[in-house]
Amino acid sequence: NMTIEDYNNLFDLQNGLCAICNLPSIKSLAVDHCHTTGVVRGLLCAKCNMGIGGFEDKISNIFAAINYLNKPLINE
Repeated sequence: NMTIEDYNNLFDLQNGLCAICNLPSIKSLAVDHCHTTGVVRGLLCAKCNMGIGGFEDKISNIFAAINYLNKPLINE
């Protein structure tokens, strides 16, 4: 139920940047929301929005990815 005015206000608050990577997006920023409550969290670029979706909004999955990146199973 976000209006264009709400979107524009949030866009201005974020200085037109993705709320995660802080980079501008060529396309419109996606409205990210909690799938359980419907509460809007912020505006995300397509990559960050897909990343959050890929982790199924689960913080435990995100921490597991961080741990994996910090200590890969195979070291070069």
